[in-house]
Formats: sequence, structure tokens, C-alpha cells
Amino acid sequence: MLAYKVKEIARVISGRIIQGDPETIINNLSIDSRTLQPGDLFIAISGLNFDGHNFISEACAKGAKGAIIENSKKDIVFNQKGIKNKVLIEVEDTLIALQVWSKYYKNIFNTLNICVTGSNGKSTTKELIAYLIGQKIPLLKTQGSYNNEIGIPLTLLKLNHLHRILVVEMGMRGLGEIKKLTELVTPHWAVITNIGEAHIGLLGSKENIFKAKSELLYSLDAKGFAFLNKDDAYYSRMKKIVKDKKVVSFSLNNPADFMADNVQTVEDKGISFELKIKNKKVKKIFLPLLGRHNLYNALAAIAVSYQMNLDLDLIEKGLANFKPLAMHLQLISLPNKVKVLNDAYNANPLSVKKALETLMEVSGKNRKIVVLGDMLELGKKEYFYHHQLGKEVAKFPIDILFTIGEGGRIIAQSAEREGMLRRNIFSYQKKSKKYLIRKLNHLVQAGDFILLKGSRDMHMEDILRFWKEDF
Repeated sequence: MLAYKVKEIARVISGRIIQGDPETIINNLSIDSRTLQPGDLFIAISGLNFDGHNFISEACAKGAKGAIIENSKKDIVFNQKGIKNKVLIEVEDTLIALQVWSKYYKNIFNTLNICVTGSNGKSTTKELIAYLIGQKIPLLKTQGSYNNEIGIPLTLLKLNHLHRILVVEMGMRGLGEIKKLTELVTPHWAVITNIGEAHIGLLGSKENIFKAKSELLYSLDAKGFAFLNKDDAYYSRMKKIVKDKKVVSFSLNNPADFMADNVQTVEDKGISFELKIKNKKVKKIFLPLLGRHNLYNALAAIAVSYQMNLDLDLIEKGLANFKPLAMHLQLISLPNKVKVLNDAYNANPLSVKKALETLMEVSGKNRKIVVLGDMLELGKKEYFYHHQLGKEVAKFPIDILFTIGEGGRIIAQSAEREGMLRRNIFSYQKKSKKYLIRKLNHLVQAGDFILLKGSRDMHMEDILRFWKEDF
């Protein structure tokens, strides 16, 4: 962030300086006392499981010049040590203050805003877009899971005058959330990967998921571009929303502006395909990502990059050098030629099915072991989706199935009912991961391929970490 005086920050966020020198220079804003740097101004955000007001003393001890606090929390603040002579700005709501300041700060910079959302693949698509375009044009992207009402404002504060493009991933857990995010970042180009069942427990139906994701399209700039998946069941409705704007389509199965032809799996290294632009084959591409579904993410990124006038040779080079994201179908080699397909970042019905298909593609004739955790945020349909997944699992030639959690237990029971042998199914509670690992150690053989998949709060990566230590 550029340097600002306290009095200017207070003015923009409608805050009241109740302590400290208004002329104090602030280098950055921080919400985390653990990563705060000397010279920062700490913003005390109140969350469901934490309250930043309890860490103001710690922030000041690490060099914060003060804090932005909520007027209802002053008693908590003034009972802490080390705040004497520090700047204190009082506001009604610190999260709103962060958002207001980030929007003000963003408006200083004239960037092209590329906004990405979707039920599956949005993180990979965002990273692919940023990687390809970043080869030629300076840009800023949202890091990791900074795709919400806190993460995006913090990203905006990293802008500087070198950045010409802003690539923003937009997540949501309810109706109206993406609309609020677009008030911080006006989408000039909008990318929607697909409409699936992720967060269906929070939104109630796939129709509501469509409405929530479509908020990005309704907010699209008047001269904007929409990059849409033509194979998605909601494509025609999304296109209708942006009927007066430019639509660029990508697809595997339906005629589209950008398509992949002659798709081939290259062992466990990735996928090769021939790129077709407006029905003309123009380039052979190698994508070092596993899973045919990643072709949609790649095609979306290619479409955006091509629209940015990137040379096709540069696009090809960028795709070939792209590294898979951690815990996104990340193939990890262990001793004895054992390979783990780590897809532990998150899970929903569609993404689990795609992960199973990918395991089949890359494992060949090797034994297949699947470790599945709960799929969360499914609401009243939790039993239905886990039961259906068990039926899907039984259709695949899986040698051993491990499950963990209550949803996992339903998967295991359903798979057994559909004909999978009971002796090849092992089900554990979430707190019993170490027992699962012991059994896995006992059963694993040289050359096995293992899929690890579950929702974020299941922390399935713990299994891999503990297992690697044991292994």
C-alpha cells in the first residue's frame, strides 16, 4: 500500500481519531497480528471464532502504529497494555471500514479487472489466467483463498502503479455476496467456470447457486466481456443476462469459440490436446494438470489470454510450465512407487466424481485406493449426496475404500450395498485419522495409486502428513 496519513484514512472510513497523532504516516493495513509489519495500522476485525480487539496489544508490541477499532469494543482495547500514545481510530464496523478504504485505494489505480467465479475450478482458472498473462503484463492476483469480503480488500491494498491488470477470484456462500464483491472491484471481464452443487446446503438449490454466481454477470461493465462454459446447463441463461455484451465461449462438447480436440492423457504427467479457435485447429498444447475437467479451466484461461492479444506460442509455453496448485489433484510420489493424488483442498459431489475419474485415467493397471472424507455444506441433502457418491464409488474398479467422518460412513455403507466387498471397505471417525493411517500402512503395496479427497474442514491433508512421517 502507498503511505498515507492517519487523518486521511480516518476521513475516508468516517472514523474518529480518539488517540494519537493524526499526522502519523501509515505504510499498510493489517488484520493479523502474527504477520503484521512495523509501521502497519492494525484493523481489529471481529469474526465468528475470534476478535481482533483482543490482539491489539500484541500488534502494537510488533510495531503497529495503532489500530482501527469498533466503538462498542473500547473497553476491551483500553484494558490492554502497550497502547499508550498509539493511534486509535474509532468506527462503527471495522470490516466495513476495511472495505471502504480498499475501494477508495483501488480507485487510484486504472486496472483491467478480470473476475473469476464458478462452483468448481475457479482457483485453478484464476491461477492459469494470472500465470499466462503475467508472462507479459504486470498484474496482481488474489492469493490462495483470498476470495471473500476480507481477502479481496486485503488484496486491493497490494496494488501499485506497475499493475495493469487485476485478476480476482470471487467466492460466495450466499445470495448477494458476489454482488457486494463487485462493488469493491467492477468486473470488466467476467469468467464463470460452471454451475455445480458446491454450497448447495447454504443456498438450498442449484437454481439459487446459478442466481448467486450470475451476480457477477449482472455487475459486468457496459463494455465488458463474459467468458462462459458452453457445456454448462445454464449457458443459455447466462448468455441472455449479458446479451448486450461480448460473449466468448469455451467447450469440450458443443461448438464454441475455444475448444479442445484430440484429447489424450499423457500417463500421469498431464493432458495433450489440439486447440481449436473458431473451429480451426491452431496449436497442439500440453497441459501438466491431471483430469479432463481441467481442460475447461485451461480453455477459459486461453480465451482470456487470447483476448488480451497474447501470442499463441507464449500461451503454449505458459501452459506447459504451469505447476498444479497444492491439494488440487496434486500427484505426489512416495517410496516403492506409491503415488498419492492429493485433492484434499475441498469436495462437493461433482468434484469428487471428477477426482475418481482422474484416478482411473492416471493409475492404469495399478491398484487403486480411495480415501474419502465428508462433503460439507450440503444441508438437508447431505445423506442423499453421500449415498449417491457411494453408489458411484461402487461403479469404479476401486481395490480399497477408506472413509472418514459421518458422511464418509454413509459413502461406505452405500458402496457396500452396491456390491463392493466389505473386506475392502474401512470407515473411521474424523478423530481417528491415525488409526486409518496405520491400516493404510498395513495394506499399501508397491505401485499403488491413492486418492485423497474431502471438504476443507475435514483437513484430509493431515492423513498425508502423518502417513509420510510413518512411511
